[in-house]
Amino acid sequence: MISLLGYGRTNRAFANYLHRCALPYRIYDDATLTPKSDLYGQPLLPSTLFDPQISCLEIVSPGFPPKHPLVLASEHLISEYDYVASRVSVPKTCFVSGTNGKTTTTEMLGLLCAPFGSVVGGNIGTPLINLFPQAPLWILETSSFSLHYTQRYAPHYYVLLPLAQDHLSWHGSYEAYVEAKLKPLRLMDKKSPVFLQASLRDHVLVREAKDLDLIFYEDSNHLAKNMGLDSSRVRFKEPFLLDALLALSATKLMTGQVDYDRLNSYTLKPHRLEKITDSQGRTWINDSKATNVDATLKALACFTDSFVHLIVGGDTKGVDLTPLFEVLTGMQTRIYTIGASAHLMVEMANQYGVSALLCGDLAHAVDAIKISLKEDQVALLSPSAASLDQFSSYQERGDLFRACVLAP
Repeated sequence: MISLLGYGRTNRAFANYLHRCALPYRIYDDATLTPKSDLYGQPLLPSTLFDPQISCLEIVSPGFPPKHPLVLASEHLISEYDYVASRVSVPKTCFVSGTNGKTTTTEMLGLLCAPFGSVVGGNIGTPLINLFPQAPLWILETSSFSLHYTQRYAPHYYVLLPLAQDHLSWHGSYEAYVEAKLKPLRLMDKKSPVFLQASLRDHVLVREAKDLDLIFYEDSNHLAKNMGLDSSRVRFKEPFLLDALLALSATKLMTGQVDYDRLNSYTLKPHRLEKITDSQGRTWINDSKATNVDATLKALACFTDSFVHLIVGGDTKGVDLTPLFEVLTGMQTRIYTIGASAHLMVEMANQYGVSALLCGDLAHAVDAIKISLKEDQVALLSPSAASLDQFSSYQERGDLFRACVLAP
């Protein structure tokens, strides 16, 4: 009996696959309170009913942390990636990971490689189990969660964006988070290309990977020079310029092609430094996808010459907020705090001498900013935190922000 641990997007796709293959399975999910059946008539059970004695394999949802009771009780745990690799002959694969920018980089890379038959999946696009195995290239946005549980599936190319503190409550420490991100280096074949931030050069896992083709970059300019790229032909500015150059660099290695025009046709998705102009002509920025401190710092770097009304707060995932407030002390800003960390952020603001207003929720924060926002100032939603304490996703948070801004 195969056990699906969790019933999110990944394991819903697995349920469909196992049903089509006539393979028996059971689903165990924290949100299920009483036994029922899934769409295919198979048991959908509360997590407390899991019995490892009748389970021959446990496919774990990436979001389940290592100390989850289902994970601890499992005796045959396998990741989504390893299960797929055991069932199909996977094509050449490029993993894209990092703290911020991996979705944009993955989408840009998918666009650039689409003429060569690539498909995109992983965290975005199609779940792995539904990807077309005959495609010549899989481009997978890959989370630290998936990497933690993956023991065998190794990419042929690996693009790792810069790392910063994130998901510490899941991994337990920043070092464990970094080790998960670097794990593919232990699995990849010799001479496989890997893009790495130069600051990781001395990490023990990097030093051990001397047989790989390690391509270090310090910043966008350094990467462009190293890879023979002309950054002046790329229309994107930071923080998206590095994403674009990494996508171009990886495409150049994989296909031999550098297509600036095709790259420049990419449209940035909502909730990533998305500009909104209200009825009074004032500037609001929807950066709801900034779910960690590093992302907010990159957003603030775009507005160093302006007074910034900054909305922050939510689930901080156990990270240290000190770097955020160290930057805020040197800026013209006022923060408006929301979500589970609202009180903590006000306390830290008081410690660092940063003007702050406890708002509790997003609508109240927007209303408070509307009272004082001037035409030469910027209102920025860049929460430095995940959204799940008050919203179903960062998209829902960003959509509400936009609606509140545009409301009369």
